Amino acid sequence: MRLTHGGGVVFKLTSEGPRYLLAEASGTRDRWVFPKGHVEDGETGAIAALREVGEEAGVRARLIRRLRPVEHKKEGERISIVYFLMAYAGRTAPLDKRRVRWLTFDEAFEALDRGKSRRVLRSADRLISAATGAEPRRYRLRRALAHFAEWLALGALALLFVAPIPPLVALLVPAAGMLVSLAMRALLRPLEGLVFGDDDATLPPGDDRLRLLIGGAQWMTRTDYLGSPIRVAGALAVLLPGVPASGGSWVAPAGLALAALLSWVLARKPRRRPRSRAAVVRAPALWLALFLAAHSIATAASAFALVTAFALSASSAVAWWSLERRRAGVLAAVGGSRG
Repeated sequence: MRLTHGGGVVFKLTSEGPRYLLAEASGTRDRWVFPKGHVEDGETGAIAALREVGEEAGVRARLIRRLRPVEHKKEGERISIVYFLMAYAGRTAPLDKRRVRWLTFDEAFEALDRGKSRRVLRSADRLISAATGAEPRRYRLRRALAHFAEWLALGALALLFVAPIPPLVALLVPAAGMLVSLAMRALLRPLEGLVFGDDDATLPPGDDRLRLLIGGAQWMTRTDYLGSPIRVAGALAVLLPGVPASGGSWVAPAGLALAALLSWVLARKPRRRPRSRAAVVRAPALWLALFLAAHSIATAASAFALVTAFALSASSAVAWWSLERRRAGVLAAVGGSRG
């Protein structure tokens, strides 16, 4: 039958698990329901559901996905309700003076008095459990392989400064890469939040999309979302200008260690205002790249090597910027799912 109502199953994640929003039914005290209401002319079910969540419960929410439709009779009229899973995104001024409650799954299941509403709740809880539960082994393996590939790439970059490389030293590539990775984490931290993402960020397909939508910024942090490509691009941008230098193979490692330490100190200071583009000028990463470039210009024997290294460094900086824009856009798209 034709859709008549839109409703929202709103959740917020807490350290004890998800909590679900129930509102007191209109005109019936101590009866608890999901916020829902009529689909007005020109509205979709999703728009109506978001509007009703705000009007009835005073909650702003972010749409996750459509849930199963429900049909039943109300005051002799047959209605069709489509529910949407939504993530809590803050408070707003309600139009109705209704009580609201945030309940665990078991508490909400008991509070709902309709079997169909309970089935909707169960569907929502299965989705959230799948997205926030124990990480499948394939995800852990994929992340481990990504980190190992990062260490190999960064280790190979580090050994360019001690070329020609003795065969036994090549065995230290993963260990050297791990140290460079730690240094790049510190070196890039003062630049976090500097890049603004596109508003129309494209989320990855499949399970990752659901995990991003439900887990939000915490999922991105836990999985180091795009972290390895960003660190590799950042290391290439910062360190490549020092590759053509002749002699002084200790200069780049020592400079990287000193810049990483300074970045770590800067990142520990609380920020009083949002970062601006001027933060790039104060970033130790930029000054390290300039220092290595100056060292190469002063000591390099080949102009071709200089031009090549500087061009690759600039390209890597553009790649780093693009990756940070993507991560910032995804963060903006999925942020605010935790209350």
